[in-house]
Amino acid sequence: MVNRRQIREVVMQVLYAYELRKEDIKKVSEGLIPEEILSQPKSRDFALGLIEKVVSNLPVIDAKIKNHADNWELDRMAVIDKNLMRMAIAEMMYFPDVPPKVSINEAIEIAKRYSTDKSGRFVNGILDAVRIELKNNGELNKTGRGLIDMPPKHPKETHQPPVVVVNEPPPQIKEKQPPRAPSQPRKAQEQSGTRAKPSPKPNPNPNANRGDQRDADNRKR
Repeated sequence: MVNRRQIREVVMQVLYAYELRKEDIKKVSEGLIPEEILSQPKSRDFALGLIEKVVSNLPVIDAKIKNHADNWELDRMAVIDKNLMRMAIAEMMYFPDVPPKVSINEAIEIAKRYSTDKSGRFVNGILDAVRIELKNNGELNKTGRGLIDMPPKHPKETHQPPVVVVNEPPPQIKEKQPPRAPSQPRKAQEQSGTRAKPSPKPNPNPNANRGDQRDADNRKR
């Protein structure tokens, strides 16, 4: 089973040869697309469809590249880098089922393998700028699987659940006790003449008092 990475590499070779030879694109494709791709309907349709979209929309696609290639002319760009960017832009514009980030990442990885060391960063910068432009202009129309890495156009509003307040009894408020009057110092009591009388001391021998009282009574008699 041929995967799409392999198909893209073959398409890159076809577009590379087409730009150098200036021959009919169908003739170039027939000589470079292997039978294992042509024998599988889905692989064949993707390969031929990608080639057709790039070639038939070349002026539009190249204009997108020029808008974001600062100080770079198309003629000065590496042929591999240029055709990989053309392929990725064609996928973003004309293949609704291919996510934009997949198209960009595939172009970057193939550029790293077949082009220069700086090609990956160069291709990434231009393609990401083109992706933003297409999105802002409404030209990035994706459906189905192509919507994987795209945010929804009208995100659903999330409603917060109502907050339920439980009626609780009010907290008990403790009554404040009136402050105690400060006790007057001893010196102040003496000055005010309200010095407390000392309490009598208890008699350690109560029987002694009784004997004295009995002697006093006998004298009176």
